[in-house]
Amino acid sequence: MSFKSFALTPINAALLSIAFVPSAFAADEKVETVLISATRSEGPAMPVATQIKVIDAEQIRLSGATTITEVLRAQAGIQIQDLDGSGGRNVTVAMRGFSANASSNTLVLVDGRKLNNPSLAGPALNTVAIKDVERIEIVQGSAGVLYGDQAVGGVINIVTHKAKAGELNAVVSAEAGNYDLKNYTASLSQGFANGLSYNVSAQKRETDNYRQNNHSEITNVLGKIAYDFDVGSVFIEKQKIDDDLGLPGNLLQSEADKDPRHSNTPRDYSNQDTDLQRAGGQIKFLENWSLLAEYADRDETGKYLYDDYNKADGYYPYGNTYEMHVKNITPRVVGSLPTANGNAVITLGYDQVDADYATGDGYTNISQTQQDVYGQVIYPVTKVITLNAGVRHASVDDKNHALSNKHNDSVNIGEFGINYQIDSNWRAFGRFADGFRFANADENGYVAPGVDFLEVQTSKSQELGLAWSADAASVKYSLFHMVVDNEIMYDPLAGTYGANINLPESERQGLLFDGEVQLSEQIALRGNYTYTDAKLTSGSFKNKSVPYVAKNTANLGVVFTFIKNINVSIDANYVGSRYLVGDNANTQPQVDPVTLFNLNILWDINALELGMRVKNLTGEKYSDYEGTGWKGTYLYPQPKQAYSAHVTYRF
Repeated sequence: MSFKSFALTPINAALLSIAFVPSAFAADEKVETVLISATRSEGPAMPVATQIKVIDAEQIRLSGATTITEVLRAQAGIQIQDLDGSGGRNVTVAMRGFSANASSNTLVLVDGRKLNNPSLAGPALNTVAIKDVERIEIVQGSAGVLYGDQAVGGVINIVTHKAKAGELNAVVSAEAGNYDLKNYTASLSQGFANGLSYNVSAQKRETDNYRQNNHSEITNVLGKIAYDFDVGSVFIEKQKIDDDLGLPGNLLQSEADKDPRHSNTPRDYSNQDTDLQRAGGQIKFLENWSLLAEYADRDETGKYLYDDYNKADGYYPYGNTYEMHVKNITPRVVGSLPTANGNAVITLGYDQVDADYATGDGYTNISQTQQDVYGQVIYPVTKVITLNAGVRHASVDDKNHALSNKHNDSVNIGEFGINYQIDSNWRAFGRFADGFRFANADENGYVAPGVDFLEVQTSKSQELGLAWSADAASVKYSLFHMVVDNEIMYDPLAGTYGANINLPESERQGLLFDGEVQLSEQIALRGNYTYTDAKLTSGSFKNKSVPYVAKNTANLGVVFTFIKNINVSIDANYVGSRYLVGDNANTQPQVDPVTLFNLNILWDINALELGMRVKNLTGEKYSDYEGTGWKGTYLYPQPKQAYSAHVTYRF
């Protein structure tokens, strides 16, 4: 692993200074806690052998982030690809050195429900209003045993607000900005003494965005009713989302230099409607044992048009419709057993996903069923040493109704980790973890000639870490190494028009640093740095870097409160150089590194909040996605600057 490419920029220098924070706060005592992501259920805090970051609602508010994408962009180990700059549907979240198809290698959950699709479309992060978020939990590295398919690079669990007994909370907010941004949100929650509660929220967001033909309009309505009783709770939830989006397409570098806002595809669009039903609950059947279960049913219909082909070359516009139905059921038993050194926590579960995906032209009509069983134990060997171990058996059945063929496959994976609580502040951990993902319906529907279904992608990873936590500060360090086999990827040179293939073995290794400190009542500082070395280790491009994975990324943020009730935050996001998408041979010039600065100001006046945000403060020219094609380098330009202001009232 080499650090020659790591320049000591002002951001990096500030990040390195945080590494020495522990000595200044050693007197404080605070043991790191994990809320849901360690066991898939809320429970008492416990040490686990992995690095998990929890970002609460107040941290999100002070950062000024207006979308989930903005929150994630500032986190360690995460690289974002945003094709239109809106932070909405065309966003890919990459972890652990994955780039293309990264959305299928990072699992995104909302209250435990999979937001990932059984298609190539990434999780629609814009379907979650930022003001509905209670916290975001980020699991670094493979979590395949506990979460299954697609949890290869990591897991992002978005937890929304829950009504509390005896409380009535209501929030209304209005936001406006350049590019004709208008965003309205409202939420109401109430909990009664008898255990009954409800949550209702709605969002209407409309903007032209930076590029031509990139108008976006989304309506999102959510309702939930819950009932808590002596030995458990139940809930039912309904959500409806209408999302219309214009697609500006890519530009050649020469075109972007002339006019970065131009679109060569003035008629392209992708509209989708989603209906979601979810129900579940938990019941305590023994003193320390509970049964938890959720059922989710998601129906999505869409219509799109791609008019970005050159008719002189023999290509014509292509429009289509699709229907997607996804059903998830996730029952599990969670309990604890007393030992001489504390309670051992045991999780036993079953996951089933039924997905159907069909296009209106009849060329794609695929169904897929996944059935998994898994078990995990967190066992205290001594007062300071805890072992984590688990196994999962996963199977998949695919049916291609258009071609009248079918396929089934299975995989067994395991995980073993150890956590050592050195003292009340420090802990060390290490683990071995397997990961996997099955090819989704889109991928199996577009394979090379002679291939019916793709092989299972598998991975093996190791991680070592050190974490320190106190009342006013925390620091985490970790090293990781991962080997991926049969990685599923789109190859534009396969077949006649390109196809999805299984790649030869590849390797990813790196390190993460993440720290935050409350320097005084007036100043809070946070920062992170990630080094990622992703290479192919076999095949035609052996020892070549995986395209569009930056070796160096860093984030730095500071919140000032010099005047009572006024918070000013400034953050900087650095992404280092990387090879163009499609440059597997690493022969093209790399994309230039970029540093983006954002400014946010919040003023609280009792129940009223006034805010202003400027993204890309210095007006940097950049793109979140750049590739190489037969006509040259193409890219998706991002906004030079984006301004917005909001007013929020809580009562």
